Amino acid sequence: METSLVNFLSSLSSTTFRVAAICFVVVNTAAIVVFALSKSRHLVNAWTKRIVTIDAVLLGAGLGVPLLAGAAKLGIRALAGMAGGVLGLFK
Repeated sequence: METSLVNFLSSLSSTTFRVAAICFVVVNTAAIVVFALSKSRHLVNAWTKRIVTIDAVLLGAGLGVPLLAGAAKLGIRALAGMAGGVLGLFK
């Protein structure tokens, strides 16, 4: 049970990081291309706040989910170790 949960959390964290990183690159590349081609200062002013918000969400997800998954894996391993030690006393 411990191994399957740890594997699931590892898979979840790496997939989330990968998707967030790809989306971050795609969003920012598209913004740079559109801003460079249009050369419209109004467009830059209108969309900068939205793009920064999207970047913040993607960075939060891409870094936060793996961090929380790592903490959960640490907790699962600690609980499994404690349960194994306690169960070993009753054998």
